[in-house]
This record gives sequence, structure tokens and C-alpha cells, in this order.
Amino acid sequence: MLTASRLLPLFILVSALGAETGRAQSPDWTTWGYDQQRSGWNQGEKILNRDDVSGLTLLWSTQLSTPPKEVVLSTLTTPLVVEEVTTAHGPKNLVFLLGADDTLFAIDADTGKVLWQKTFPNPAAPVWPATWLCSNTANDTPVIDKQNSIIFFITSDGKLRAINLSDGKERMLPTSMVEPYARAWSLNLIDNIVYTTSGRGCGQMPAGAKPPVVPGSVSAMDVSDLAHPQLTRFYTSGNKYSGPWGRGGVSRGPNSTVITQTADGLYDPAAGDFGETVLKLAPHAARLLDSFTPANWEYLNKQDLDFGSSSADVFSFHNRQLVAVAGKEGVLYLLDAADLGGGRPSHSTPFYKSPQLANDAAEGKTPGQGVWGAITTYETSDGKRFLYVPIWGPPSKNAPTFSSHEPDASHGSIMAFQVVADGEKISLLPQWISPDMLVPDPPVVANGVVYAIQTGEQTIQSPSFVHGTQDQINHNPLSAKYRATPVSHLVLYAFDAETGKQLYSSDKLITDWVHFSEPVVALGKVFVVTHDAHLYAFGLKHAQ
Repeated sequence: MLTASRLLPLFILVSALGAETGRAQSPDWTTWGYDQQRSGWNQGEKILNRDDVSGLTLLWSTQLSTPPKEVVLSTLTTPLVVEEVTTAHGPKNLVFLLGADDTLFAIDADTGKVLWQKTFPNPAAPVWPATWLCSNTANDTPVIDKQNSIIFFITSDGKLRAINLSDGKERMLPTSMVEPYARAWSLNLIDNIVYTTSGRGCGQMPAGAKPPVVPGSVSAMDVSDLAHPQLTRFYTSGNKYSGPWGRGGVSRGPNSTVITQTADGLYDPAAGDFGETVLKLAPHAARLLDSFTPANWEYLNKQDLDFGSSSADVFSFHNRQLVAVAGKEGVLYLLDAADLGGGRPSHSTPFYKSPQLANDAAEGKTPGQGVWGAITTYETSDGKRFLYVPIWGPPSKNAPTFSSHEPDASHGSIMAFQVVADGEKISLLPQWISPDMLVPDPPVVANGVVYAIQTGEQTIQSPSFVHGTQDQINHNPLSAKYRATPVSHLVLYAFDAETGKQLYSSDKLITDWVHFSEPVVALGKVFVVTHDAHLYAFGLKHAQ
């Protein structure tokens, strides 16, 4: 493994617009959040729109072979979609998913039939028993290099694999990227470098390793030469705390930098501990370039208000690149990507800070509150920029007044804001709140339509009938059973991106639930997965 001190980072200068739209207009969905910046906005979708989305219907559903387990909340990763892959059966539109049992699936996007599937057995037995926090399973949404017809993913043994889209043939020797059984989060591919993050202290260190626990990290594998992949790693702490566990992994910042945010833990830069922090790293995760840490980080840490519960969204606005971040506290920050922390030495001055949007019960440590998942962005044809924020729990009493507000959003909602400028001052103008949603996942946007799912999952992490230390509670099988018992079911919604008008609801078509996912809109279809290992495709019958 190359160390950061021995690697000379390669900076590739790109314009702010080019950075945001590096693969703009592609109809494919090849990475978590659609693009390298994790915008959640498919700019290449040309079929579904405001006028016809009310006609969505369930086109097909497919039961996949990965067995659901109580201790494994995420049975399948978020789908990826690629148009016209050359296969032995001719060109096919394909959906790719990674199962928790290390099985990769390639599914015909038009019929739901499995074209091929391949399992990558892990013969090593885990040292630590599985919990719902550390399930000892594959967890990362893969990333696709369409130009070279390769899909990259990490299996439970911690190895990065590269295989053909067309038939599953391996293109690279499996190469260790994270510790075995680590929780590797969604992969990102930027300038021939595959990135992932890992946190929660999951995984196994080699015997005698110091520290003996798995610290949080950002890992970068240079795959420009598949015969000689090169690994670099940046540790976000010296222990299991302060790990980045936002679902999006890293987001692309200016000049091919990468941006991520971390969870609970000490903030002590001199000791290499970056808890409750947004980090900007050089390409290859070679070194720290900049950071932002909220001034109240000690309060966040004390109250278990992880700043890493969501992933960063990077977007362009008024000749700047901005970074939208939030966490369990329910406060939304906009940061200048060129100066995350607002200058030294504090690194704690945001470009903009919202009032509290949710989680008034923060000091009571009420579970399942605040912002979780990721913030989504969208720009209209006339230049209006919007942000969409998934909120768990009711709006805060301090939340701003929205021009369109549903009477009840007590369990969760999507909040929509317009980004506005007054000279150099940038702020957020509240627009609308969705109807009540039981634990919404990050929304996505295409053609002026916001798609969002109610997950229906149980968010209480420590059931009252299970007693002991937090570690004993996490390892108690009753905790896993409780977490895997939903409170409702998945519902797919479609809203007008500007007004919030509800355009579609799948209502009771799907009876199961999902954990840590997102809807995917591509090629005129909306794809969602459920805990019971089903893949669903919604679309318009006349478009088939």
C-alpha cells in the first residue's frame, strides 16, 4: 500500500461546471446518487416527466436469491442501471445489484429476468459475531465504468473486484481495499480512482495490529492499470470512532478532490482525530486539504448526533461550488468548497447555517430523528436551484415557514428549499414539505419530478425490553429482530419538483420495507429494492 507521504497527488484542473456535470446528460445511473457529486439528479432521463408520471404502474418484480436475515438490514444495494450493454444475447439494458451474500446480479431492465449472477465466496470465518450494526456482509453500492464495461465492487472479504458488465468475467485480481467484514460504503470512481469509506469500527484487524480495532478511513484504489492497482488510505481517527458512514461514501469536490463527513468522536486534529467533521482530501486520499467542524461538536458528540448520518452533496451556484451537509441534529449547512471551514484557525464558520429543521428532542436522544441519507439538488431550465432534504421525525418548532406545507408530517418528510443569492450572501428559501412519510430515504430528481420512498423501517436501536451495556444490547438477537420488524411498508412517491404537488403514490403495491437505499430513475423506469430481496420496476405501459 502506498502511504500518503510517498504518493505525489495528481491534480486535474476542471471548471466548476465541468466538475458538477462530469457525466451530465447520461441516461445511465452508474453510481450511488447518479453522479460523482452525489446530486441525485439524473439529467439524462428523457422519458418520465411531470405530465405522465401519474400513469406509473408496476411493470415487473423479481425475487433475487440473496436470503434476507434479521441481522442484515440491507439485503441488496441500491440498483445501478446501464443502457445497451453488449452481451451474448445482443445489446441489453441492465440493472446491477450486490447482495449481502456476495452475489452480484445482472438483470434485464426491460423484463426483470436475471441475465447472469455470480457469487464470490468468502471462506474466512469472521472473528466477531454479527450485529445489525456490523453484519459481516457486503454493504457497498458498486460503481460502473461504462467506457471500459467494468463494474467495481467490494465483497465481504474486503477485496475490490472488477468484472465485465456483459458476463461477469473478472478483469482484475481481487485486491484488498478494506479490512475483512468492514462496512464499506458506496463506491465512487473519479479519474480512474475507486474510493470508499468505512466506519462504525466494523471489520477485522490482523493479529497484533495496533490499534486492535478498525479505525474510520477513506480508501482509494488507483485502477488506471488493472494489472497493478495501487491503494492509498486516509485514517479519520486512531480508533473506531469518527468514521465516515454516510451512504454516499465520498463526493467529488473541485479539482478532483474528495469530500466526506464523519460521525461521533473527538475532534483533535493534532492527534489525527476528526470527529463530527467534513473533510476535503487530495486526490488518492493522499492528505487533508481542508475541513469544517461545527462549533458545537462537543454537544453533537455527547448527544450521539452524528454529523456523518448523511453524505455531502456538491453543486455549482453563482460561480461557486457549494457543499450541502447535515446530520442528526437537523441543521443544514452550506459550505464553500474552496474554503470549507471559513478560514483558519477555527475551521468552524459555514457559508450558511439553517435554523433547526428537525429533532427538537435531540437532548433526549430520541432515535430516528434529524437528517439521514443525503441531500439532493436540482436546477430548473430557468436557473432556479433547489435542495431536497430527507427528514426523519416531525419538523422542528424552529423550522421556517414553508409556502406549501402538509398538515401532518409527524413521522418524516421531504423538505424542499430554493437556493437564493443576495450579492455575495447565499441562503435557503423554504418551498414545500411532503406529506407524512415513515422514514424517507434520500429523494432523487429527473425531468422536474422528485421521487422519494417511505422505507417503513423501525428506527429504535435499543428496545426497552433488552437490557445491559450498549454493546450487550447490540449483540442481543432480540435487538436485531426488533430492528428488522418494520413499522410500515415501502411507498414510492412522485412530487412536482417546484411546487411539491403529489403526482403519484404506489400506496400498498409493495408490502415489504427497505433500509438505507434510494429510488433510481433511469431509462423511463423507477427501480426500488426491498429487504426481502425483491427488485421492482415502475414505468409507463405505453412506453414499453
